[in-house]
Amino acid sequence: MNIDEKIRKAVESRFEEILNALGRVIRIRSVMGEPKEGMPFGEGPAKALEETLKIAKELGFEPVNVDNYAGHVEYGSGGKLYAILGHLDVVPEGDVSRWSSDPYELTIRDGKMYGRGVSDDKGPSIGALYALKIASELVDKPKNRVRIIFGTNEENGSQCLKYYFTKEPYPDAAVTPDGDFPMVFAEKGIVTYSIKKELPTNYETKILELKAGTAANVVPEECTVVLETNKISEIAYLVSNYRGLCRYSFEIEGNKITLKSYGKSAHGAHPEAGINAAAGMLELLTRIDLGPANEIIASLYERLGKDYYGIGLGIAGQDNVSGKLTCNLGILKLEEGKIHAVINIRHPIFFNVEMLTSQIREAMKGFEVEMLSYSKPLYVSKDSDFVKLLLEVYRGETGDETEPLAIGGGTYARSVPYGVAYGAVFPGEETHMHQPDESWSIESFKKFIRIYTKLIYRWLTE
Repeated sequence: MNIDEKIRKAVESRFEEILNALGRVIRIRSVMGEPKEGMPFGEGPAKALEETLKIAKELGFEPVNVDNYAGHVEYGSGGKLYAILGHLDVVPEGDVSRWSSDPYELTIRDGKMYGRGVSDDKGPSIGALYALKIASELVDKPKNRVRIIFGTNEENGSQCLKYYFTKEPYPDAAVTPDGDFPMVFAEKGIVTYSIKKELPTNYETKILELKAGTAANVVPEECTVVLETNKISEIAYLVSNYRGLCRYSFEIEGNKITLKSYGKSAHGAHPEAGINAAAGMLELLTRIDLGPANEIIASLYERLGKDYYGIGLGIAGQDNVSGKLTCNLGILKLEEGKIHAVINIRHPIFFNVEMLTSQIREAMKGFEVEMLSYSKPLYVSKDSDFVKLLLEVYRGETGDETEPLAIGGGTYARSVPYGVAYGAVFPGEETHMHQPDESWSIESFKKFIRIYTKLIYRWLTE
């Protein structure tokens, strides 16, 4: 029996066990929460890490927990250190009514797995753990070391790995199963800005409440506004007949009217794939007489809500490697008397973030503009031996000759000196990542585990 057949047989024989392990981790709502003692990103991410390391121990590994920021398991000795970087935190589930099943229960139907994190990134992380286990049973005398690192803060800035690598060495090379196959050789720069301005409230119609979005890197699917006004019937008539970006509804209680806009969620790296409910609400509010607040609402709509490519901010552009700049209005809210927008920008790899920041400050003159986070672009040559090995393993399993990709998403590959995203999503596959009914096909999951087992086998033996 050759090595490919041994790997295929091992994956099949362990697959029910793998699904059970994944179900244990999916069950934990590992959304970033308030820090607690010993839980830097809240209770959920810490529990997900604890459960994953418990599974690793059951498999015979000696897991290491680095202060609940991240943890790892390792096999091998000497030589080079290779790493696989997975994350156990997830984005919020959003409106549960839009899910066909419990987002925190692994559900299998029609050949697919459903649940928050099955494709991003709990499924790939658990799959990689079992790939390491299978490879370890095939290689008695490893020439190198392979480490699976489990992070807990990828969706909110990757502070977990920044801390982890103050305690542990960087790998010589790494992959993260948090992108697309065949592999990602370039990732756009990612920068998040906070934009605020005090909202006047001394007019006959005023905004009392405003809320949209769960994270900067997710397209908001719903936005709610509460207005206090003496023009209830006029506003109700407008909303009933308005045909704009979104679907709208309203409820009346005394001199207050609650407006809602309904969009479609999508990953912030591809805002054009969604319908932004916050932008749709800004569009509607520009048609309502809000007195001195209208100018502020119009500025936000024209500059942040009207397009997905930074045209309103004057920062639109592209390069030949990574494509167009994108801009996602991820959060819009009213707090402490100020209207507060958070935008997530993915800029081409050859753009300059200082120039972008300068232009945004100019476009939003009169608003408070603060850069919240920045992740530099990533670029690894397609001609490197590292990339050639990854492509060889992928193509050997799939027969697919698709070329390496440049993406707008950001991954853990940026957290190490030399790394790329390698899967887990296959070409043409739809997983509804960051959306309701996140899914991943059973066959893709098995194929992913086989690819990663072969990669680890090559790392351990060459």
